[in-house]
Amino acid sequence: MRGGRSEPDCKCKRKTEGGETECVMASLPKLYCAWFCPFAQRAWISLLHKGIEFEYIEQDPYDKSAEWLAVNPRGLVPAILHIGRAVYESQVCIEYVDEAWPDGKSLLPKDAYERAFVRIWSDHIAKKIVPPFYAMLIKETEQERQESKDALINNIQLIMNAMSENGPFFLGKEFGMVDIMLAPYAQRIPILLKTYRGFDIPNNEKFSRYYQWWNAVKEVDAVKKTFQPEDNLISKYKRYTDGTAKTEVADAIRQGKGLP
Repeated sequence: MRGGRSEPDCKCKRKTEGGETECVMASLPKLYCAWFCPFAQRAWISLLHKGIEFEYIEQDPYDKSAEWLAVNPRGLVPAILHIGRAVYESQVCIEYVDEAWPDGKSLLPKDAYERAFVRIWSDHIAKKIVPPFYAMLIKETEQERQESKDALINNIQLIMNAMSENGPFFLGKEFGMVDIMLAPYAQRIPILLKTYRGFDIPNNEKFSRYYQWWNAVKEVDAVKKTFQPEDNLISKYKRYTDGTAKTEVADAIRQGKGLP
């Protein structure tokens, strides 16, 4: 009894192996996410694709409260709280999800060289594709935007050339880590860069492998479940184009530094 009223039975209780009762939601891994964040979207896709039951928690990454910083001292999304311990950084989260729940679909290959190959191209995305994407939105002069556009196109071509000839995904028939790393930006390019900068990846023979890849990735159930309405993304990212974004990413791009 609380406040003079009896509460309904919890619908999410189960018996443990020891015969004790526990709340299922309390025992589930927790994903701290932000619907608009492409970094957080990677962890979200990973958990969904692995078929992991988890609790989704919408977290404002600009709220640097003590409670949030206790989960992730950097105050950024994504973060996964599992067995009382937090894991953060999107690339780390992808690998953690694959290793902590080894059954079912794999996000990384088993072969040591192929795992290294995946990490090399994941790093390429983080360092060579993500920065020019943001720079095209943030930079103020046409020359700076053109330089960013050229870098983005060139680096998309490099990863496209590294894709398996057997397709449709980066390593071939199986969806995995590199696909997850790039998918949030492949989704945003034709929405945000086309809206604000009149740019999209050319849909021609030169980029046919890229579009074969993207057409397959965007139909993966775990990816589709993380998509947000285009108008919401356009509205949310406007601050990157008008100089009002107060984020670590925006600050790094303005200062010519590596992303946090």
